[in-house]
Parts: sequence; C-alpha cells; structure tokens
Amino acid sequence: MTQSMHEYPISASGLSKRFGAVEAVRRVDLEVAPGRALGLLGPNGAGKSTTLSMLMGLMRPDAGEARIFGHPAGSPAARAVTGATPQATGFPDQVSPREILAYAAARYGATPDVDAMAERFGLGALIDRRVAGFSGGEMRRVALALAFVGAPKLVFLDEPTAGLDADAQEAFRETARAYVAEGGALVLTSHQWDEIEAISDAIALIDRGETVLHGDVDAFRARARVSRLSFALPDGAAPPGWMGAVRESERWRMETADSDAALRRLVEEGTPFADLSLEPLSLKDLIARVREEETNR
Repeated sequence: MTQSMHEYPISASGLSKRFGAVEAVRRVDLEVAPGRALGLLGPNGAGKSTTLSMLMGLMRPDAGEARIFGHPAGSPAARAVTGATPQATGFPDQVSPREILAYAAARYGATPDVDAMAERFGLGALIDRRVAGFSGGEMRRVALALAFVGAPKLVFLDEPTAGLDADAQEAFRETARAYVAEGGALVLTSHQWDEIEAISDAIALIDRGETVLHGDVDAFRARARVSRLSFALPDGAAPPGWMGAVRESERWRMETADSDAALRRLVEEGTPFADLSLEPLSLKDLIARVREEETNR
C-alpha cells in the first residue's frame, strides 16, 4: 500500500525563492521517506543551502510548500520531530556539552544517556568542560550530538563533518547509517562526494536553483550499467588498445558494461594482468554518466 504523503518526513513541491533579481531556487520538488537518506548535491551557489533552509522552516519560500510529517515546515509540530546541524555553530562560552545536550533533550521531552551520546561523538573527555577554547572540530562534534540527542524522526545535516579529522568523520558516518537503518530520515549536504555516497540512498542534484537530477542511487546504477575494472600489469607492459584503459598510479582502469566479456578476452589474449578488482562507478562519475545520457537523448 502506498504510504500516505502525510506520513512522509519530507514532502516539498514547487519550492521557489528569490533574492532581489536573483532566483536562488526555482520549483524544487523533494520527497524523503522514513528510513531513507537524501544527499543534496550541487556546486557553490546552486541553491542547496537555501533549499535546506526552506525545508527546515528557517526561510519562507516565495512559492511552493514544504511539509514535515504533514506539518508546515518550521511549525512547532515540525520542529518537535526534527534535529539539525547547520554549517555555522556557536554556543555560549561558559556552558558545557553536558548542559547543552541536556537542555536540548529536555526541549524534546527526551531523557537520553548523555554520557553514551558523548562517547558516540567523541566528547567523553570534553563533556563537562566549558566550550570556551574548544577547537572548531570539537565544536562540530557537540553540534552533531545536538542534532541526534532528542531522538528526532528527521535530521538535517549541512556540511556536518567540516573541520573533523578522518576518524571522527568515519564515526559520524557509522552513526548516520545506523540512524537511518533504525528508521530515521536524514537530509545531508556535503562537498565530500564520498560522504554523500557513504550515507545516502538517494540524491538530488541542484544546479542554478533547479533540481536537475533526483532519484535512488541504486536506480541510477541500474540505468548506467557500467562498472570499473582495475588491474595491475608488469613493468613495461600495456593493456590492449580495445580496452581504452587509462593508467592511475601503478594500476590501469577501464569502464565496461560487460565485465565478464572483458575479463574473458583478457584471459584469451594472454594479457599478464594481476590483482584485478571490479568496482561500481563512484557517485561523482555515476552522476556525470547519467547526466550525459540524459543530455544525449
């Protein structure tokens, strides 16, 4: 049975926003179901942050509508079920992460295990320190914990791992994936394609204020039907010309729609390959391939 639109974490249609002569967002439509993560992609100035602000209810659209579980974006009912980490974060100098998280949880009517939350986001040694003097990365970890502390049904994350080291980034990704697997919904913007790919089930590509691509990542992969074959060759050896392979450091790679046929031909021709691997296209390359396909239709 089709899920009622009023049960969707996000249902937005025709979102538009103008700043003077600049049309920042033009007729954007988006849907996010429970247990799904949507990655918002696009170049700087494409309209991602404006779109996110309208979904969060921080900015009113000039046209269109955004609803959160059936409630108008920004309404008390919508805010009661959402958490967020914006790009810019700042807290009063004299409060501690424990006080910040406890206050936010109380606003939701939740009683979380603050110490467990602190450990999850790498705040264990910082939980009772005043935030005055925290590094940018430490402040970011507090902001990430704040987004999840009230057990929200929907989380908005705008460049969530900016300023975090590699270990903290991976810990966040694990938390985000677990949250979605448990039925939470998530909207993520990031300049890091690998982060979007690691977390998101679906993407929306916004360019010049318009949604130019929107759908499930798996569906795009099924459409593209292309994989990447990667292998090593002995020094001085080169792959046969029919492969169209290119060299990347110590390895060669090619893109193919029929990896089995390519491998059989390599074996039949006696190509001395080693350490062969087959991988899907990266999300960035996949989107470029799908957009090229649509342009050539």
